[in-house]
Amino acid sequence: MMISTSQLCQSDLFKKRSELLSRDARVDLSYERAKAIGLALGITLHDTLHLTQKFWDMHTDPIMGLDGAASTLLTIQYNLVAGTLAQYAATTRSDLVSLVEKILRWDVIGQFCLTELGRGLDIFRMKTSATLLSTGEFDLHTPLPSDAKFMPPTVPVKGLPCVAIVFAQLYVDGECRGPRPFLVNLNDGYDMCNGVTSMRVLLQIRSINLKLILLPPRGGSFPVNHALTSFDHVRLPPSALLGNLTKSNTIHRDFMSSIWRVAVGSLALGSIAIPNLQLSSYIAARYFQRRHVTSVYGHPSPIISYRTQQLPLLHAIAQASVLKALYKWGVERFMDKSLDVRVRHGIAACCKAVMIQHAQVANYALSERLGAQGLFEYNRLSNLYSEVRGISIAEGDILGLSMRLVADTLAQTYKLPLSTHPDGPLAMHEISLFDEATEIVSSSSDFTQAFMQYVQPRCQQMVESMGHRMAYDAAVDQGVSQCLVDLYIINAIKTDAAWYVERGMFTRKVIVHMEDAALLAALPRLEELLTAMEVEPYVSSPIISDKCWEEFRKTLPVYSFTQAEVPAARL
Repeated sequence: MMISTSQLCQSDLFKKRSELLSRDARVDLSYERAKAIGLALGITLHDTLHLTQKFWDMHTDPIMGLDGAASTLLTIQYNLVAGTLAQYAATTRSDLVSLVEKILRWDVIGQFCLTELGRGLDIFRMKTSATLLSTGEFDLHTPLPSDAKFMPPTVPVKGLPCVAIVFAQLYVDGECRGPRPFLVNLNDGYDMCNGVTSMRVLLQIRSINLKLILLPPRGGSFPVNHALTSFDHVRLPPSALLGNLTKSNTIHRDFMSSIWRVAVGSLALGSIAIPNLQLSSYIAARYFQRRHVTSVYGHPSPIISYRTQQLPLLHAIAQASVLKALYKWGVERFMDKSLDVRVRHGIAACCKAVMIQHAQVANYALSERLGAQGLFEYNRLSNLYSEVRGISIAEGDILGLSMRLVADTLAQTYKLPLSTHPDGPLAMHEISLFDEATEIVSSSSDFTQAFMQYVQPRCQQMVESMGHRMAYDAAVDQGVSQCLVDLYIINAIKTDAAWYVERGMFTRKVIVHMEDAALLAALPRLEELLTAMEVEPYVSSPIISDKCWEEFRKTLPVYSFTQAEVPAARL
């Protein structure tokens, strides 16, 4: 029987304080949590294949903000792996249905091996090769250490077999036919398959075919067994190839189609910023209400009474509400198959860029306002910052996505949806930035050089401006509370206040007063806004109340002076 995630987060599995565990124990715990979340949400093959609302809602469930490693594993498992395999299972490879179902039940762990250490975003030019042999089998090989697959956690864990979708250049009769996906067994949960070399800090197992090097943990976030995975002439059966051997005249387009779940991940993963904003603002709000200082009048005063706390807090709450509307709008457009696929991917990039921007600024600002408490992992904000930083790179690096989107827009390759409020300041700002960039490249004899020199450094800001406008439009069109919309638009204006001042739209003084007015309208509704987020059951930070702190304090190790026994004086 499935349980709600609000019940699940109260279980021992989530109440356990992971920061007190060893690295390996934390990794195992994250796998257990990922499985528990997946089973609680009940995602099916139908959900992941057809991208149902249940699939999209999974990413904005507050439980996704409790363990960044678990959410990483979950999105790899359900989106990249199960999603990719489901596409083949529903068309040409019905034999894969049972495997997809095992992956969704967590009977099998799935990994997605695409990026290489030496390639980065240049994945189309990957060096991992899969050569067709006369037997019909394939020889999977990593030519150089720099060609190792980078990041996927392929280390054996918890006795669960692990398969991976591995992308490699297909060679047939000496001819390269472009990158293709292959289904590869990596390990049985205990040992690597087909003769494997697994190198860890204290463990080394030698063999000949597949090599795995465990990387040190990322700083500040829940540890994932990120690894370098390489292959030494691993034999694969003919069925390992997902797709066919046919030579294509549209190799790049076919490759992009084979990794289309990465674009799904851009939008879905970016939305995890929403529960992160909700959790961080709730934790900060309760601490600001609890923490008192002596006021200028000599009386104890909660720090929530100071603008320095109120502004970042209410801005974060407003952004969480507005981004929910943006996500709803973005999903609807992404699912609209009448739109050019590049437009749908562009919308995902805009949504991800602005979601990550808001979450990172908020997590940093709120963490600072917690003082020393903001540094500690048990209060979550420092973790949330590091985890969102990872999301900004995963499933499409925001800077890379931005450069491609702006270049395509300037070249008029396609157009993203226009504003529903074209006379609004955010829409005017977006149009102006693109007009300036268009003038720069069109007035130059060398489009590419002008773009790289003057436009490329501004691409992310330009895409964020599109995201701000889209978020504002979605919030207004969906009836988000006016005080929250006002806070949102002021915050967006402040990201490039110079432009608005240059155009004579606002002065700095007017912007300050607009922000103050929006804050005064929202502040009396603070309790209502916090309750509406429905994240209280998911918060385990001990600083939210005196009771929680006292319970936490009792769990800490105690070091105290023990008086030594004084020996009796000799006679």
